[in-house]
Amino acid sequence: MNSVVAISEYDYDLPEELVAQEPSIRGMARMLVAPPGPAGTGISVQTVGDFTSHLRAGDVLVVNDTRVIPARLRGTFETGGAFEILLLEDRGGNEDSCSWEAMVRPGRKLRPGATFRIGSMECLVEDVLPDGERLLRFPLSPQRFLAALAGVGEIPLPPYIKRAVRKDDNERYQTVFAREEGAVAAPTAGLHLTQEILDQLEAKGVDLVRTTLHVGAGTFAPVKEENALLHPMHEERYQLSAEAAARLEKARAQGGRIVAVGTTSLRTLETVFRKFGKFQADSGRTRIFLHPLDPPRSIQGILTNFHWPRSTLILLVAGWLGGRERWREVYDRAIEERLRFFSYGDCMLSLKD
Repeated sequence: MNSVVAISEYDYDLPEELVAQEPSIRGMARMLVAPPGPAGTGISVQTVGDFTSHLRAGDVLVVNDTRVIPARLRGTFETGGAFEILLLEDRGGNEDSCSWEAMVRPGRKLRPGATFRIGSMECLVEDVLPDGERLLRFPLSPQRFLAALAGVGEIPLPPYIKRAVRKDDNERYQTVFAREEGAVAAPTAGLHLTQEILDQLEAKGVDLVRTTLHVGAGTFAPVKEENALLHPMHEERYQLSAEAAARLEKARAQGGRIVAVGTTSLRTLETVFRKFGKFQADSGRTRIFLHPLDPPRSIQGILTNFHWPRSTLILLVAGWLGGRERWREVYDRAIEERLRFFSYGDCMLSLKD
């Protein structure tokens, strides 16, 4: 018998006003506390300021240190007419040039061989990829290209934020630990943490471990198949260092809990853990798909934002919480309490004892 996860069972109605359009003050968002378990297990509403009280000495907090690049580019053709580009992934380069996979509009004017300018940068359309995206080449080394982006690109806020990008988004749509450039969307659970919170956790004996997963635009892709297991999962680049792996293994040996900040940190941990049966240095690309029939098993807790209905991330959260009834109970409570949803919204903490 084939396995089925019906995506229609992971839908919900969200009042439009609960889709966060503005960030809260960092460290002051509301936080739903909901341990995994059967429906009826206690749920409470606290704030991110209470986060440190839930962790103890010996625990490990795992964060994603990817940094969002100003990946949205806008310009005008010499013949008139506007175009827009969303960079998706670095495809490599050398001292003379670099290539990027990108979504473009209008596609009819950006065919292979077409050239255009963005500010002072030239660009060549090298190829059309199978899904309609473009392979673009820029005559700059990867390092110089990323530096040039700061002057011509803008932070790519998600499509459900219905306002123009502002200067303060350049800082607020980054975590305080962001350092590895390459993401086109933020690991949003990490947006809640301040340096003060991290310092308090360190003083308490909680270890902070960094991993990297460059979040791609595929994180927003809806599940279109009724059987979600047929969904073509997006792919993202990740890295776990030898030092990080050793600290995770030490915590496991000593009974410390591993708590992931966000689904992206979890995807990295779960990919490595399933590959080796433990944590060890690794890098590559992951298409891991976590859901109620195959839930996470590498962690003991997660801090995460509230996710889009009928999405792969809802399925991941449902798997972690214990199934369809529990995730719906948690999300119904979040809506009842008027928590704010998605990238700039509030969050949920779910810990095993």
